[in-house]
Amino acid sequence: MKILIIEDEFRNFNRLQKLLLEYDCTLEIEGPLESVVEARQWLHIHQGNQAPDIIFSDVRLSDGIAFDALSEMSSATSLVFTTAYDEYALQAFRYNGLAYLMKPVDAEELRAVMERIRQMRLPNEGLQMLMQQMKAHQMKYRERFLVAYKDGFLVVNVCDISHICTENKDTRIYLKNGKWYSISQTLEEVERELCPDDFFRVSRQYILHIDAIGGLKTHFVGKYRVVLKYYPETDVMCSRDRAPQLKEWLGK
Repeated sequence: MKILIIEDEFRNFNRLQKLLLEYDCTLEIEGPLESVVEARQWLHIHQGNQAPDIIFSDVRLSDGIAFDALSEMSSATSLVFTTAYDEYALQAFRYNGLAYLMKPVDAEELRAVMERIRQMRLPNEGLQMLMQQMKAHQMKYRERFLVAYKDGFLVVNVCDISHICTENKDTRIYLKNGKWYSISQTLEEVERELCPDDFFRVSRQYILHIDAIGGLKTHFVGKYRVVLKYYPETDVMCSRDRAPQLKEWLGK
C-alpha cells in the first residue's frame, strides 16, 4: 500500500511515519511534502497506477491551505486530514464525510482509520464541497495580538510586526519600531493564525512579515540569509528545503 504524507513539520511527519510502520511495516511511505506548490506538482505527476492509496495531509502548510493542492488528487485515493484545528473546523470535516486525526496523532486512532480504509474506501466526495465552503467563507486570520505590558496590556497590530521568533523557549514579537514583546503561544500556534500571504516561516525559529524582508543573500549549500529591513544585524537563515518556497512566495 502506497501512502503520501503532506506535512510541513518534520517532527509530525516522523511521528506519523513511525506509527504507520508500527501498524504495518510493509507500507510504502512518500514524503514529507511541505508546501502547496510541492504537493500539487507531486500529485499532478503521480496519477493512475502511480497515485498513492492514502494521503495523510495537514491542513495549513507553509504557503497556504492544502485544499489548493488536493484538487490534483486521484479519485481512487483515500484522504485523511491530520490537523490541530479547533472543534469548529472538525465539524466541517465530519459534515462533509472526511476522515481526520487530531495532532499529536494517537496510535489507536490511527489504527482505527487504517482499518476503516482496509475494510471500505473512505469517501472523498465531501472534499469539493468543503473547498467551496472554505472559499465562500474565507478563513479569518489574526489581525492583532494583546500583549502583556507593565501592569496592563497593549494591542499590537499584525501589520506592525517585523518578525516573530523563539528565543530561549520564549516566543517574541518584534515590531518594525524596534520594540518587542513576549507572548504565551508557541510559534506553531501563531503560524496557524497568520495569513500565509503576509507571513512566511523560514525556519523552526523565525516567522517573517513580507514587508520586513529587504532581500536574500546566497549562503553555502543552497541556503539563504534573509536581510531584514528593520533588524539588519539579526541573522536569519532560510534552509535549503524552504528556499524555493520562499523565493516563489516573495515573487507572487
